[in-house]
Amino acid sequence: MAFTRKFMGGLRADLRRRAPYYVSDWTDAFSSQWRQKVTASTCFLFFACLAPAITFGALFDNDTKGQLGAFEMILSSALSGIVYAFFSGQPLCIMGATGPELAYTIVFYQMCESLDLEFMPARVWEGLWCALMTIIIALTDGCAICCYVTQFTEDIFSALISLIFIIEAFINIGKEFNERENDAAFLTAILALGSFGLAMYFRSFRSSTWLTKSLRNVIANFGVTIAIAIFTAISFLFSEVKIKKLNMPEKFEPTMKMTDGTVRPWIIDPFGMEKDFPVWGIFFCAIPAIGLCVLGFLDQNLTTLLINRKSMMLKKPPAYHLDLLVCGVFIYPICGFFGLPFTHAATIRSLTHLISLTDYEEVKVGAVTVKKPIAVAEQRVSQLGIHVLIALSAVASSLLKELPQAVLYGVFLFMGVSTISGNALFDRMSLWFIWDTSKYPPFPFIQGVSTKRMHLYTFIQFMMLVILYALKSIKAVAVVFPFFLVVIVFVRMGLSKIFTKEELRILDGYSALLPAPKEMPDDQAEGSIKMPGRASSYALPAIEVPDEEKVAEKQEEPSKEVAEKPSKLAKDNEI
Repeated sequence: MAFTRKFMGGLRADLRRRAPYYVSDWTDAFSSQWRQKVTASTCFLFFACLAPAITFGALFDNDTKGQLGAFEMILSSALSGIVYAFFSGQPLCIMGATGPELAYTIVFYQMCESLDLEFMPARVWEGLWCALMTIIIALTDGCAICCYVTQFTEDIFSALISLIFIIEAFINIGKEFNERENDAAFLTAILALGSFGLAMYFRSFRSSTWLTKSLRNVIANFGVTIAIAIFTAISFLFSEVKIKKLNMPEKFEPTMKMTDGTVRPWIIDPFGMEKDFPVWGIFFCAIPAIGLCVLGFLDQNLTTLLINRKSMMLKKPPAYHLDLLVCGVFIYPICGFFGLPFTHAATIRSLTHLISLTDYEEVKVGAVTVKKPIAVAEQRVSQLGIHVLIALSAVASSLLKELPQAVLYGVFLFMGVSTISGNALFDRMSLWFIWDTSKYPPFPFIQGVSTKRMHLYTFIQFMMLVILYALKSIKAVAVVFPFFLVVIVFVRMGLSKIFTKEELRILDGYSALLPAPKEMPDDQAEGSIKMPGRASSYALPAIEVPDEEKVAEKQEEPSKEVAEKPSKLAKDNEI
């Protein structure tokens, strides 16, 4: 996340960092430590990624009048994920359709209709222009701009996506009471809440006293898949109740039909399918491609920033420019020519993938028990396995059609709730309901900041979250959603006029805008435990192994360090 001032400087650095780990990215998944967790994650994320692909596919089908559909969305998710598994720098990110991408596609479709342009050829040119812009950004260190994105923006974005999954799950359950008989509606609610509750229970099963340790680990790892299987079996006991089942495509063929009733060809002709595509249309498509490029850039990098947080305990280095280059070279052109929806890094699916591959230990902080990540299965096999299964699902529609949608609503709810943990915005909002400040949990952002100032900061974040959700929900303005994320970055910069540097250090964590004290960075403080999504560390007795090289340096030159400390602090204050 720094400008190298060299052509392809950032990309070359990414390749140098990631190349030594490429073989281990494949072999680590089969080690005795990780193979069970990788298998469990693959099974769970298959359902968690297939369901939104089908849901988004149905929305694309409806809003583009059958030119894009569920089949295209399944194929797009599968191809994007397989490509990403082989070539990306951060294979823990899951590629898929997002709400902003759906809204933007609808706007582009309406634009093509008004200009009498064929939508599918126009998408090819839009994808090619977007690919060119994305490649230029990747080759010129464009991702370094994200160094100005602090935890302020990350927490708002993460909170928004979590809320979307939670609220949409309840909205879908509530719709059943309007659209179906009471027995079907109540069975939907029972299956959804039951699968959610069982998945949450199994999530913490590892720390229980039931069974043996190895069996507890198996159940905890496969908890979501077990919950899906159990409540799908329960739904078969009430076969006479008509509940919604998964709506899979009938045939392995494109959704769009030509005017003569035949199915469209697999490859889209960019110069026109049923009439010539005008030359001016080729250059016109560059304009909406700018918005698509911005949308993809923000979706991709904000999600990757969340995955690569130091608190997530990843050991292998990030590769932001390489990830973006993969989108430009492969995903946009492939999706364009095959007539598939464009995909970006999907935040909740990516965070859920990371969480499912992480080992945690429980740590007591005062009266509060928190989970600390201790190791992550950083590999490419689960990414590949998830999307190969999604590709195979297109030819297994008869089997997957028996899966109740209610169970998948429960999975959505689980994904939203499980990613709330560790979000500092939600932690601070929870303090609004504790009126006795002496009862506050020992959150790090309480130390050194007055309660009034902390609540003011939280309220500003909360208002940004409300505005983002409103923009996402109102179709007429949903297209500006990604651009408001840029506005939030500038809002965060403006907070320096309201809060002191020290207050922002505590509330927002160390960032590019506020350099951390060099003599003892927050995430390297001896005896500290860095929590997921936290701005600071909890001070606990030393339990981490100090860096031997740094210890040696301190032993050799203690006087030099002490002598330099005032100048370092002065430099930081000057900055």
